[in-house]
Amino acid sequence: MAKEDDLLPKKKTSSTAKASSRGSTGASAQMLRLMRIVRLFGVLLGGLVTLVGAMSLVGFVTDAFWARLVVALIVVVGLSAFVSVRVLKRTKLGGGLSTATDIFAIVLLAIALVLVSADFASKPLLVREGDRYARAGSRTMARVVYFLGGVSPVFPAEAGAAPAGSGSAGGSASAAGSAPADASAK
Repeated sequence: MAKEDDLLPKKKTSSTAKASSRGSTGASAQMLRLMRIVRLFGVLLGGLVTLVGAMSLVGFVTDAFWARLVVALIVVVGLSAFVSVRVLKRTKLGGGLSTATDIFAIVLLAIALVLVSADFASKPLLVREGDRYARAGSRTMARVVYFLGGVSPVFPAEAGAAPAGSGSAGGSASAAGSAPADASAK
């Protein structure tokens, strides 16, 4: 037979109270640092790709950089904030800023994944956005956007330096045929 004392909940000692109060958030300092780094990486990478995609969509209306940037920032941040608020209200999750940042990172990375994986629709948009950056003189940003669009650019200054039919670069030159022609023709 069980004793009456065994059926009653026992009082927690100070060491067990600390361990149970930590619960699932009892991560070590190294794990917390890793979680912050991954969170930051997700927001930055997802945010960059999503921002460039949104800027390329706004590019249908205007070629003005600041107009494209402001409208794209409003859409990207606004959409992420809207989803974050809705998820936090529906699930009653706690965690404050870290949970909201996690949701931002997930939303931005999901949009970036859809944008990059929908190659048939996003490739012309991203190549056109890369052309805009190339015309503006921002080669680094143009290379990033061309990479997202899946083309390898050859800028006019670089075309004369590299031989046309050299080794393994010949295969990528045909894939990049539309991007440099558009960038140099405009």
